[in-house]
Amino acid sequence: MTLNRGAARSHLTLKINNKLLARVLVFTASCISLAEPSLWAATLEDSPKTSGVWCQRRSAHAITKEHEWRLALSLRRITGYDALQFAPDGSLSLGDSSVVTGGSAEARRILMRAVCSRAIFVIEDYSGSGSVNFGQAAPEQVYEVRDGRSSQIWRVRLDFDDFQLMDASSEVRAAFDEGFTLFHELLHGLGYLDASRARELGPCEEIVNRVRSELGLPLRDQYFGEAWRITERLTSVRLRFRSQARNGNSTRRESHYLFFLVTEPADSSADIGAVTRVDRKSRQ
Repeated sequence: MTLNRGAARSHLTLKINNKLLARVLVFTASCISLAEPSLWAATLEDSPKTSGVWCQRRSAHAITKEHEWRLALSLRRITGYDALQFAPDGSLSLGDSSVVTGGSAEARRILMRAVCSRAIFVIEDYSGSGSVNFGQAAPEQVYEVRDGRSSQIWRVRLDFDDFQLMDASSEVRAAFDEGFTLFHELLHGLGYLDASRARELGPCEEIVNRVRSELGLPLRDQYFGEAWRITERLTSVRLRFRSQARNGNSTRRESHYLFFLVTEPADSSADIGAVTRVDRKSRQ
């Protein structure tokens, strides 16, 4: 399989350098203030004015109908809210939240907290972007020019193409899709951090693993991915998941793997292999 993103990626999983450790899901808290009043107004113009979870409708990164459908379908499966959908204005509607079919109670709690929080989560479509691998969250503190009112906006950028091009079993794909990536980013906006050491999973993914556990899906087993350099700019990254297969009274752990490719820009000194992260600067 080939990732058609210019000459940036080709879908290989050759293990060339097993000493290279890629940092995955790097979280660095930041707060962006827009310096020019004209930028304040422009940013507020294409952003929702009220808190909750929204699909971007008005900018160049408005989510496509197909990708919105895929995201809503994943969220219904994870939460059990069969009537969940995005309204014409982009707002997330849970339908009758008292009616659920299966799903994860933990996921429902996370989503309800995000919807009822004071933050504004704006989901943007960055499919085909070389700067986003699966997902990325960019926090902004935006001020209204006239009255000085501030809004905490989290721009959640999803690259829907990446989920189609990763190499993984059907079980891992179900445990690592658009909906699960969105949950990870919502948790960052709700104040949860990622691991800072190689052997840690981190509070954020520990919570996401509770959702996976309730759904009977493989659990994320590592926060930092293992990476192998393929070319000067191309690296294959492997993430390990685990499931429990019961045989009588004994429990055996089975490993599952997800592979994806990361292209390191020629002028980049950052860690290779970031999957989802909180960006230090706004990329409009």
